[in-house]
Amino acid sequence: MSSWICPNCGSAATTRYCGNCGERRLYDPRGAPHKPITGVQPSFLDRLRASLVGLVSPPGQITSDWIRGRRMRYLTPLSLFLWINVAFFLIQSISGLGILTWPLRAHLSDDLFSGFTTWLFARRGHDPAAITSGYAELFNALEAVHAKSLVIVMVPPFAVTLAVLTLDRHEPFRHSWTFALHFFAFSLLWFSALFPVGAIVLRALTVSGFATVDHHVMDLAFTAVEAGGLAWYIYAAAGTVFGMKPLRRFITVVALIAVLYVILKAYHVVVFAVTLYSTPAS
Repeated sequence: MSSWICPNCGSAATTRYCGNCGERRLYDPRGAPHKPITGVQPSFLDRLRASLVGLVSPPGQITSDWIRGRRMRYLTPLSLFLWINVAFFLIQSISGLGILTWPLRAHLSDDLFSGFTTWLFARRGHDPAAITSGYAELFNALEAVHAKSLVIVMVPPFAVTLAVLTLDRHEPFRHSWTFALHFFAFSLLWFSALFPVGAIVLRALTVSGFATVDHHVMDLAFTAVEAGGLAWYIYAAAGTVFGMKPLRRFITVVALIAVLYVILKAYHVVVFAVTLYSTPAS
């Protein structure tokens, strides 16, 4: 086998897999190897910058490049997700905002899973009607940490759903996995930008004398904006990555947003269970 330059790490290799990073030698549709990539390898900051730009310019560009072997200038999908997750964790900790976090009372009153969470809470030996303030504060503090750090558990079911929706296209599952990692990386960035702005807007309305602002209406408005941003990403990225036609993209968006709602509710239960069994009894 002739020598080639790994598009991921830039090392020279003579076997099918790069001896430095394990990257597989890729071929274009005609069976010819990709042209060697030479020059100085980009730094971490260069890769991070290119990865962030590739997420949104246009949405899915980084995913399209990655699955087609144009990888050297990007962080790996998992690395990008983890670094953004760290930033998401820090932004929440500094701002005090509870994105993707729910207090104990919210877990026990959720309409979809309240029966299960209440049952699980009782099985743990607690009385839902007699929760002490000390226990609730400890639970909420641990829950906030778990909610920020367990986001990755939502990636596999999303990737599986996308793989099912693209079965007729015979896409390898790794393409759906890459798409899912990049989607959740974008989602964390979107939440990190949206919620602080929302908090500022709400504060400005309160200071301006709009004391009677209906918080339920505000929640619905932010939920709509939040879902709209995610839907926009999926719609655009599905075209960039998979070349879907507009109608197919619209159907894919509707299906994935609906599944994402279920995944989020299931994540709600996972975070509750992990926190419940890691919180000392009151």
